[in-house]
Formats: sequence, structure tokens, C-alpha cells
Amino acid sequence: MKPLIGLYEEGTHNVVDIPHCKAHHPNINAAVELLRQGITKLNIEPFDEDEGTGELRYVQMALTTYNTSIPASERYKNGKVQVSLVWNSRNENSHNFEKLNALANFLWRNGGPRSDLRFIHSVWANFQTSTNNIIFGNRWRHLLGESGFWEHVGGIDMSLAPSSFGQANTRAFDILLRKLQKYVPYGASVTDLYAGAGAIGLSLAATRKCRSVKCVEVNKESKLSFEKTVERLPNHVDSSISWHHADASDEPLSWLMGSEVVVVDPPRKGLDASLLDALRNISSLERKAKSSPESSDSKVKDEKRPWVLRSLKDSVQIGSKPTLEDSGSLPQTLIYISCGWESFKEDCMTLLSSKKWRLQKAHGFQLLSWHPKHRSFSCVQEGASSKSQEKEIREEEETLRKETSINLT
Repeated sequence: MKPLIGLYEEGTHNVVDIPHCKAHHPNINAAVELLRQGITKLNIEPFDEDEGTGELRYVQMALTTYNTSIPASERYKNGKVQVSLVWNSRNENSHNFEKLNALANFLWRNGGPRSDLRFIHSVWANFQTSTNNIIFGNRWRHLLGESGFWEHVGGIDMSLAPSSFGQANTRAFDILLRKLQKYVPYGASVTDLYAGAGAIGLSLAATRKCRSVKCVEVNKESKLSFEKTVERLPNHVDSSISWHHADASDEPLSWLMGSEVVVVDPPRKGLDASLLDALRNISSLERKAKSSPESSDSKVKDEKRPWVLRSLKDSVQIGSKPTLEDSGSLPQTLIYISCGWESFKEDCMTLLSSKKWRLQKAHGFQLLSWHPKHRSFSCVQEGASSKSQEKEIREEEETLRKETSINLT
């Protein structure tokens, strides 16, 4: 039987086969077809969710156009595909690992650097036996090809592991980053919440000569990609840079303190309630912080909260730590990157209702060319909001419905 490779039908777990998706890079479509051939030839059994049987559960494909050996104009056309196979077993010692290895070798032999096509970058395995909706398990193994996966976005070389989140449309994401950078003053101290592997924060460190950049991310798998990216930052970058494995909703004030600019890139549901509340009440928090006699050094020394101790243990610090003089400041600029318009609208109204913030500018980007939803970012600055703010948001909503800000040609 022909294997179905595509996306779930909306609201179901029924797979819709997409053999020649026009929104995909041609080499991803070619890799999908090659995988289909391998599944059929090697009698790989697709996973049956109802029965809990089968071998191949999911496949993730990511494209890199990073290739400095060819002219920049030819790099997108010659992009290579990283293939991650989610296998229904605990680890490489399981009884069906030989079939996984055979499938990986089939892909590499027919699409790797010694083949006629040469569009496969690497093959990875993820082992997942869970019965829930989580796609990836905790165990990864690099099988074939290059282990490093890079893309140039926002003025930096960015490392992305298969386990860390990355934007599918890197060209549009690069345009978003270039636009975003203009709203960050040179030499500012920045906090990047929901930071992933730090693409936004590190691009600001490189392009805006930030005094400090603090990245906060709940997915611990992003740490290694962050560290690799830092190693490739331009030599002129001398910011104090840190990455923290933590949930931005736990004690959000501790992450906001010491920053002049905060960037948030939450999931579709929007900002966590505790963070939204901290931003809305930031004026009173600022007064409280300034009146507190305790220094940040003494707080760290006496810290007993387990989630804070975990974030300190798992953190990465590059360069000197921010000075005590900076530790009492709170953000004057908030940059909100949204992939969910309705949640952004609600969060924005909540922030503006506090009279602390005013909406300065909003931009829309279509990172998924086949999808009606946009990805947008808005710059919200300190200062009283006017009566026209609600009207501005309604006008922006209408604009985003009618037009696409980025022409993805």
C-alpha cells in the first residue's frame, strides 16, 4: 500500500497525502518522494496510531541554504534537506533498528553527496514510544551526513539542531529580523523571552552592539544550538550574553529586571498570564524595585526557589555579567512577535489598558505562503496610550486581512 506523507487534516489525525506541495522547496518534495520509495522498497511499516503498531511515526524535514562555496544567488536553489525519522522504539538497541538503519542508508545512497541528486544534508533518528500527541521523544541519534546544520539569518550564522524550533521560511524570517533590529537602540540591554536557540537575541547582539542580551527558553534542547551560534558570532560582538533554561512565566520580573528592551515570541496562545500581568503593572514594579534595599548579588546568594536555581545551573554566560547599575532598570520598549492574531489582540489591549504602554508600530509577515494566518511583530513603547489605540489595532487587523507585507518570490 502506498504510504501517505503529508499533514493531518484539520481537527483530526487523518493524514492528507501531499506529494508535490507547492509551498515546499523542490528539494523537500524530492526528499519526500525518495522517502516514499524507501518505505515501499524496504517494507517499512508506517505507524498505526489506533493499534499502536508500526515503525515510522513521523518525519521532519528542514532545509538549509547555507553554502559559502557557491554564489549567494545560487544557494536557495541548491538547498539541502535534513531528514529526521521518528522511530517507534526506545533506542538503537531495539529489534527494529536494522530497518531504520537500512532506510537511512537508502536515503543517503540515493540522495547524498555521492548520488546524482545530492540534496540530502543529513539523516537523524528520534526514538519515540509514547502514546500521547508529543511528536519527538527525548533520545536523538545522528546517523549520516553533517551533524552541524546552519542558516544565515539576521546577520548571523545560526545553528539549529533537529530538536530545536526553527522557522520554515528563513528568507521571510530574515526580513522580519532586519525590520525588528531597527526598533532596538544601539547599546541597549535586551531580554529575549521564549527565545528558542536565541536567533533573535543573538542577531541583536551582533547588529545593535547591545550592552547585554539575556535569552530565556523552556526547551533545554536549544542550549547546544545557542552555544554553537555564539562561537560563530562576529569578532566585534562584545556584549554580555546569556541563555537560561527557564519558563518565562515563573517569576517574570526577574527576567525583565535589567533590560531596556524586551522581545517576546510566544506560542500561538499568546503571553503567559503572569508575564502579561508583570508587563501591565511594570510601573508599580519599577517603583518597588527601586525602593528595595537588596542587591541582585545578595538575592542570587540567598536564592532558594527551585525553578530559579535550575535556571542558574543550566544557564550559559558569555562575557562579563551585567553590572549592578543595570540590574534595577525595567523595559521601556516591548517588541511582540506573534503567530496568533487573536491572542495578540487580547494581549495588546491588556497592555494598552494599563496606560503604561502605547503602540508605536505593527508589521505583518507571511512566513507560510499557503496559510491564511500571518506572523507579525509590534513595537510597544513606554508612555500613555491614546484613545486612538483601539482604532489603530482594528485598522491593523483589516490591513493584515487584505494584504501580504512580504512578497515571497
